[in-house]
Amino acid sequence: MPDPLPAPTPIPAPVTPAPPVNSAVHTYMFDQDGASAVLWQAGMTTPAPGHGFVWFDVTDPAPADLEALQTQFRLHPLAVEDALHAHQRAKVESYPNFEFVVAHGVSRDPHGQLRVHEFNLFIGEHFLISVRHGSGLGLQEILTRWERVPEHWRQDSSSLLYVLLDALVDEYAPFAEQLEGELTELRQQIMTVQADDDRQLHRIFELSELAHLAHAVVFPLKDVLSTLVRAGPPVVSPQEVPYFRDIRDHAVHTLERLDLARSMADRAFDIYYAMENRRQGASSRQLTMVATIFLPLTLVTGFFGQNFGYLIDHVINTPRAFWVLGVGLEVLVAVVTVLLVQRVGQRPAPPSGRRRALGDPPGTRPERRPARTVEH
Repeated sequence: MPDPLPAPTPIPAPVTPAPPVNSAVHTYMFDQDGASAVLWQAGMTTPAPGHGFVWFDVTDPAPADLEALQTQFRLHPLAVEDALHAHQRAKVESYPNFEFVVAHGVSRDPHGQLRVHEFNLFIGEHFLISVRHGSGLGLQEILTRWERVPEHWRQDSSSLLYVLLDALVDEYAPFAEQLEGELTELRQQIMTVQADDDRQLHRIFELSELAHLAHAVVFPLKDVLSTLVRAGPPVVSPQEVPYFRDIRDHAVHTLERLDLARSMADRAFDIYYAMENRRQGASSRQLTMVATIFLPLTLVTGFFGQNFGYLIDHVINTPRAFWVLGVGLEVLVAVVTVLLVQRVGQRPAPPSGRRRALGDPPGTRPERRPARTVEH
């Protein structure tokens, strides 16, 4: 008798995606009357066309947070993977039912180091999902900015996209201003304050690296904003283009200030090395003066030192001769050498223009050539 067939494996029932487990997920419903916080739940429907949109804000996400939203809004797995793992390049990617935007902001931590904030944005027709890594923007600040958006634009998710990118770019201005101020102050210290050279050089390296890293972070955002300006509906309508163009102009202005900061850092290096060479030159001149003063003294003492017996027997054989020749001669040589060194150091620079010819008498000023005239 043949063996009975095995019982069929039961098909598991469909599982409803669980809501996000991270407490840093906030949900808001936007309409013409304003924004209201709502509780996210699986199967939540988006507003009907013309009746607003829903915003999901996820800060430092966990995989379960994005998995639930991916199922709900049919997000592409590659875009979700990029949003889950930070350190993505700034970009705009188009998918059938949404646009994926990555942008970065910059700020300073309490120790003065560069802090990068990454925004990953999913923009659909009636929803916007923001995944933020290390953002310093508060929800209340974002909502306050959205209330300033023109009323006719509040039904579209691109209005919140504008608010988020505008807040991101606004972080650049105080960062660049602080960096310029620190570089200006450091330049003044290098030129006027005799501080620790190693500390000054270390500070120049810090600010130079900060300026170059910030420029590398901000520069790609210009291309992102240019892409959004050219995207057109449904992402950005023609009436909304001027707003995004204004954000791009602010980003370009910040890039120019960061370029200036990089140039200031390079000039700080030049000033530091110029001042260091100047200090070394002053030390070398002082050592040269000392060596010049002692050179004739060394010659005199060396000559008589090799003929010490003859000196004692025939030259310095009386107290008067000792004080006149043994001491007075060396003092006289030292005084004359000091006067000559001072005179050479105070010699005025030669006048500009044609040099005095060899046969011209002293005091003759160089003859100026008449200016050439061109006849028309």
